[in-house]
Amino acid sequence: MDFEVFENFFEGVLVIDQKLRVVYANPSAKEILGDKLKIGEGCRGLFSICESCPAKFVKEEGEGVQVYDVETASGRHVCWSMSFVKNAYFVETFRDVSNVVHCIVEAERQRAHKEAILNSIVEAILVVDKEGYVLEHNRIAHRMLCRQEEESLVGKNIKELIELSLEELPPEGERADVYVETPCGKQKASVLVSPMSSGFGYVVSLHPIQEVLSCTIGEENAIVFKSKAMQKVLELAQSVAEYDTNVLIEGETGTGKNLLAKYIHYLSPRRDKPFVKINCSAIPEGLLEAELFGYVKGAFTGAIKDKPGKVEMAEGGTLLLDEIGDMPLSLQAKILHLVQDKEFERLGDTKFRKANVRIIASTNKNLWELVQRGKFREDLYYRLSVIKITIPPLRDRREDIPILVEHFLQKFSKKYNRRIKGISPEAMKMLLSYPFYGNIRELENIIERAVITAKGSMIKVENLQLDHQGKEEEEKERIKRVLEQVGGNKSLAAKVLGIHRTTLWRKIREYGLENLV
Repeated sequence: MDFEVFENFFEGVLVIDQKLRVVYANPSAKEILGDKLKIGEGCRGLFSICESCPAKFVKEEGEGVQVYDVETASGRHVCWSMSFVKNAYFVETFRDVSNVVHCIVEAERQRAHKEAILNSIVEAILVVDKEGYVLEHNRIAHRMLCRQEEESLVGKNIKELIELSLEELPPEGERADVYVETPCGKQKASVLVSPMSSGFGYVVSLHPIQEVLSCTIGEENAIVFKSKAMQKVLELAQSVAEYDTNVLIEGETGTGKNLLAKYIHYLSPRRDKPFVKINCSAIPEGLLEAELFGYVKGAFTGAIKDKPGKVEMAEGGTLLLDEIGDMPLSLQAKILHLVQDKEFERLGDTKFRKANVRIIASTNKNLWELVQRGKFREDLYYRLSVIKITIPPLRDRREDIPILVEHFLQKFSKKYNRRIKGISPEAMKMLLSYPFYGNIRELENIIERAVITAKGSMIKVENLQLDHQGKEEEEKERIKRVLEQVGGNKSLAAKVLGIHRTTLWRKIREYGLENLV
């Protein structure tokens, strides 16, 4: 075999015999391999691939092998290949690609450096082309846009991610506040659009603006919200707190009526005096009067000494009549006397006592409907509802759910010494679609259980235990309440409930409410 044909090759060429000895090396090979190359000696060790030498495979299979990046003994990088020719020799050819490999390594280093910088920025960063398609993004973008960590945003249009196109964002270089839509709901963000110097796209930075409002009550309780509906509720509560006028708080079970009553008390001039609550539905009718007004010795069997009631315990402060709609009609006249004249009579006593208390009442029932049905005194209703505050159910203010979740995560992580960082987008979506007939109390219970049962640092879908049976019971009660309000008119009830008349009729039969229509 004439090896001189390889003399002027740009690539390095080695000819190896079947005993793996170097029998020829062209000038390029000698320059690349340097002193390590010895003609007549074994080739092992000249290249990093020698550790798993492919010579046997090449000879037996009759196929050449090519590897892009092989390192020489002198530390240079080559594109290397081996062939078996004329059933006699192995021919290795290689070209120095050290500069190319260096460029690749440098590019990778710069990419990692850029990624580290992007991920260190506290704002969500989207690098988009001129049409708004995402080229790059940082990790914060996942969390703010409520996306899974493993989901790539690359290739998606910004309109798909935030419901706003490039044209709908603020002008270049002008930071402005906008609302963006995500799978976890609407989020206010400060947005800045900056053109890239290369002219082929833009950097869009979004900084989330927390519109969370929190009203602290005592050391442990707080009312947390961002919805305009709750803002109106709190503004009304703040405006009436300093006056001794009676307040009626209406709302479904679990909406926070007791907490709002406490909030009014802590804002009032009576804040340093007692806040006393009596649950009108939890105490048997025969004991409610004694519990409320107290009794004197001998008033009944077992009354061995005088005992003050809740009214006297609240002297100078606030008395909350919780679930006033369940108060027996027989006792309502005495409550009216207390509300109207600020005086009461202990059970078994013959003299009236003055009461310096502010009265707040709460109910999960429609008191006016009870008035019309003769189950609640009309005069007492008007006395109690000088100021009426209605707390909307949680399903009507879903924008409050994410901040309430965060509030309860912090509360129970601290209580149970758990390091819970947050909640997955899928779990949050599930909570946002859940009706919460038990309102905030139900959400609080769900998050408490999730914090306890979570295996890692994130709350996931499997940690959420949603009470669908409770949902059905609440739905039954709601349909029953509406049917009673409209006098059994199915068409009107369906309209109030926001469901089709056929659906309503099916649910009436399912829940056994036929007697109401």
